[in-house]
Amino acid sequence: MSRDLALRRRQETRTLGVLLAGGVIGALAGVGAAYLLLQARERQRSATDADLPIISSGGAVKLGLLLFGLFRQINEIAQGR
Repeated sequence: MSRDLALRRRQETRTLGVLLAGGVIGALAGVGAAYLLLQARERQRSATDADLPIISSGGAVKLGLLLFGLFRQINEIAQGR
């Protein structure tokens, strides 16, 4: 019984570690992407005086589809396909 409890605690610890690592990596990737978008906007703004949106609606759709594909690939890797 205590062996099962120890195994369950190890699995919970591993799960928590994976979630925390994924959260940190995701946060860093998000900050990096936002930085790149802001840099591109500053370059656009210096080239023209127009106040353009950071990302167009078409670009947002492309980004959403890209992220959906990424999540699908991660799921397939996790399932061993």
